[in-house]
Amino acid sequence: MRWAGVAAIAVIWGGVGASVLRARFPLTGALPLSRLAEDGRSSALFGPTLVVAALLFLAFGADVAHRYRVRLDFAVLFVAGMVGQLVAGVVPIGPAGTSDPVHVSAALVLGAAIPVFLWRFAASQSGGPWRRTCWRLFGLQLAATAVGVGLSQRHVAPLAEVVPAAFFHLWVLVLTVHDPGVGVVAELDPTHARSVL
Repeated sequence: MRWAGVAAIAVIWGGVGASVLRARFPLTGALPLSRLAEDGRSSALFGPTLVVAALLFLAFGADVAHRYRVRLDFAVLFVAGMVGQLVAGVVPIGPAGTSDPVHVSAALVLGAAIPVFLWRFAASQSGGPWRRTCWRLFGLQLAATAVGVGLSQRHVAPLAEVVPAAFFHLWVLVLTVHDPGVGVVAELDPTHARSVL
């Protein structure tokens, strides 16, 4: 399960990338990537890509809860974000001119959850170089999210999604290759975070 996050990254970049290429979707355009689910050239690939990647990220989250000292709030937020991605993959945004509220809400949950659970992860780590690295990764994610919001306000929707996702994936890669040592427990009760994940 440790490498499930890397597999999820490969799936999402491969699947979404192939969808973009097949549909000739402009990354600097005003339409969000979710519109790929409504294009006949990419519809069969886009939704399943989000679903498979979300399931792999959930497996990665379970591994993080096993290997690292994490709190329950991190686990709940991580699961909420990945369930948001899963729902966004299952429920398409809808035809042009419409936006399914379930899809939009799920996508917003994902986008909002990521910087918050990176914050909670960093806050739960012990002092020293690793904790400082976690805070730096959170800072990068926060900045990337702010850039994403700015791009969205300028109607550059695809890049507004890609930039924050790239820094979340960087966090996943760092946690995958980092060895926290023996035994990771949740605060107060080691079963709390694991049971959620």
